[in-house]
Amino acid sequence: MKKLISVCLAAVLLLGVLCGGTAFAEEPVSLDGSVIFEKDGVKVTTAGLDQDPTDLSPSPIIWVDIENNGSEDAYLGVANGAVNGFDTNVVLIDFYVEDGEYYGGNYDTSMTIPAGESGRYALGYYKLGFPGVDISTLAELRFCFTMAEDEYAWPNYTSAPVTITTGETVETVDISALGTVVLDNDKLIVVIGDQDYDDWFGPEVYYYVANKTDRFLGFTADTAEVDGVFCDYLYAGITVGPGLKAAGSISFDGDARELKGFEHLTLNCILAEADTKDDLFPYDGETLDPISVSFPPQIWGEYENGGIHMGIQPKYNDLLTVETPVNDENGVLFTVSETASLEAGGYEGAGWLFSIAKVSEDRLHEMLGSDMSGADVFARDDNNNYYVKYHATDVRYERATAEEMQKDAAQWTMLGEWANGYQDHLIEENGLESISFSNTEVDILLARAAWQEDVKATISTTEFGPVDAKTVDATPYVNFVMKGFFCEVEDGDAPDGEYVVLDFPDDDLRLDFFFAPGSYVRVVSGENERLYESVLWDGDISISEAMKGWYYQAAEAAGVKEKDDSLDAFSGRWAEKIAGRGVITVENTVAPGKLKFEVEWPESAAVLDSWSMVAAVDEEGRLCYENGNRIVTEFDENGDGWTIDESWDESGYFYLSGEGELCWHDNNAEGGEDSVFIHA
Repeated sequence: MKKLISVCLAAVLLLGVLCGGTAFAEEPVSLDGSVIFEKDGVKVTTAGLDQDPTDLSPSPIIWVDIENNGSEDAYLGVANGAVNGFDTNVVLIDFYVEDGEYYGGNYDTSMTIPAGESGRYALGYYKLGFPGVDISTLAELRFCFTMAEDEYAWPNYTSAPVTITTGETVETVDISALGTVVLDNDKLIVVIGDQDYDDWFGPEVYYYVANKTDRFLGFTADTAEVDGVFCDYLYAGITVGPGLKAAGSISFDGDARELKGFEHLTLNCILAEADTKDDLFPYDGETLDPISVSFPPQIWGEYENGGIHMGIQPKYNDLLTVETPVNDENGVLFTVSETASLEAGGYEGAGWLFSIAKVSEDRLHEMLGSDMSGADVFARDDNNNYYVKYHATDVRYERATAEEMQKDAAQWTMLGEWANGYQDHLIEENGLESISFSNTEVDILLARAAWQEDVKATISTTEFGPVDAKTVDATPYVNFVMKGFFCEVEDGDAPDGEYVVLDFPDDDLRLDFFFAPGSYVRVVSGENERLYESVLWDGDISISEAMKGWYYQAAEAAGVKEKDDSLDAFSGRWAEKIAGRGVITVENTVAPGKLKFEVEWPESAAVLDSWSMVAAVDEEGRLCYENGNRIVTEFDENGDGWTIDESWDESGYFYLSGEGELCWHDNNAEGGEDSVFIHA
């Protein structure tokens, strides 16, 4: 945890409490040790300004100690948030703490404080990712405390505004300078800013609102016309508190979403007013005169190479140079650089942001067996080609003078942020499958054991002894294990119990994959030991189970283990026996004794139930599952579907009848007999 700021920063904290609460004096108080709320036994005290200890791009938080001295649970919340004069959600954060370290947290506008308990929480806020709005520095935090009867009820109490100033200074944002002012009256200012593009939502427009009144305003775009395309459904609408500013974006549905940009936009808007935010109903407000605004031509960069299309959005296109090598020996299809740095640097590689390469599976296996610093595998296509993003491990930003370096630093940062996520755009645009591999010491050794012919490796447990790891194709097992993320454990002890050993006899080196909870791997090199832990996205199968699957297959190939075909009869495609509507697909997994079941069962022509579960064989030969996933999807007349229900606590089991039929016992089903399926 980062060290708390313990000095007393200047702060002004104004708190009046409605409905019988206590009012605090309007005087400077400390950010550490000041009571900012007290009602019905619930007391909130500041405990210091800090940075979020779990955020990869840290944002400011204010630690608070919350205690409930009452006899009943309290449901405490925050509302009407603002940061540095911009309307945004303020949140309470309940961090998960282990051994003094913070891991993740529950970020919410309200939480339960059990009777008689106390703890350290934090006040934070949602960042606003809009051009021209930077609230990474916290100068002023404004909000109200709320309380409710229970965790599902609307607040029945709202405090007067709480305003905390930290002593930091930020520049005041003039929203009029962020675009075109399209409305300026005695109630509000509306500014239409830049146009952008999102892979999912299509074109979008940023906009900004300033509230000149002492009431809450709701500004909503009802319908729009985009280059002559009418749109009667928009994702737009913003609320802004008295005297505050707000920022938002407008995106479109229907044909307008398919556009890659536009030059003319007309909005039909509604303005609503209320004394509280909860009373705002924007569509019941005043219809405003149409708002129109024009944009410069939206010119994309369009590039093709190796069957892959690269589209560069207009806001970045003029700033970049894209090269498309022909028959590059390393498979590079595109190289993207900042034009200004390329021209100022005068050397090869100046301004380089990233390159995209296409490699075969064999070439990928070679790469994974060595250090891949500066290279990330991010996708795969239907022909089993893999796509790698190469990026600089040093700064390639160049300008002719120090003054120019300082002036254009924001542009370089913007392009770097865009480049960091551009692979997602390529995946979406080209219909690729997202995939990733880590490249730690463990991953490199796994790749060498599986795919490098000159590397000797054995795999073993105490069950059958060591066998040659290369007697079988280890690809599915190693791919599974390498999709985890291995972190070295500092000062950690290896767990007790059995493990799978991957041994490199020529190098006095081995990997121990423990079956104990936690997915631990020990690297033993001579007398040195290092412990790693894997955080794997598939919670149904551990990495040690995958390694055991590799071991069992290799042991069968070596003839020291009999082949186990007891689950083969489950595999394949099954249809519900009576009506044939429900379908089950059963596949092997990398873990011995576990199969994957995918179930589809239409409730009607428009509603589909889907289950996904990994089931493990028990002593009675049944395949049992827990925490299976069920999704209910509804479809419209165009075949577009959306989730209307999702459950993660399904459980039950599958078994074969005496007639060889697949039977499904769903513990969540209400009464009735088990469903019966036959081979489809």
